[in-house]
Amino acid sequence: MTSRTEFTERYRFATRDDLPAFLETLEDPAVTRWLWFAPAPPSFYEAYFGPLLDAQAEALARGRLPATSVFAVEDGDGGFLGQGATVAVEGSPGGFEIGFQLRRAAWGRGVGTRLAWFLGAYAVRCHGAHRLEGSCLVGNMGSRRLMTILGLQEEGRRPGFRLKEGQRHTELLYGAEVAALDGVRLAEVAEVLGLGPKDAARPDACWPASRAR
Repeated sequence: MTSRTEFTERYRFATRDDLPAFLETLEDPAVTRWLWFAPAPPSFYEAYFGPLLDAQAEALARGRLPATSVFAVEDGDGGFLGQGATVAVEGSPGGFEIGFQLRRAAWGRGVGTRLAWFLGAYAVRCHGAHRLEGSCLVGNMGSRRLMTILGLQEEGRRPGFRLKEGQRHTELLYGAEVAALDGVRLAEVAEVLGLGPKDAARPDACWPASRAR
């Protein structure tokens, strides 16, 4: 289990002010090598992330958790390390997809592992997730490793599904019901990060601690 002292990063809800950092991360060819939607012009990323961040800000202002939660990941000094998200899966009540992109400087330091556990614990504790899932290109060994660390299983392959820079790539689909995951570990991560349980009477119970740790 990741110990309490190892959670050195801070996770906070991202805002439009974070867009330049998002775009800078996605300008690195090493980061985008296995992202099916990249490389792309800044206008593409702005058109994708901007509405999500606006919807998130509106939900938080109304005292609600957003259906799509986008987080900025920072080191202890406030340096930007990357972004992560949980997305409510349409047509699957209680289903949440996780995704993340980390700067190259964050690789090999356990940042991705801790982020995966945070996203899983957040979806389960704060949204009452019944199922977690994710996807990546077959060559993305880093993301494949993080999916399996979280306990997600490969559920399917879609050969040639993604077209990236003129080449076809197989997409891997990962998922698991929360009941099949390590509930003790998820609960410990939630406790370490101060994530409160889903509470209809207090919809803001989750985010004070997750915004900055």
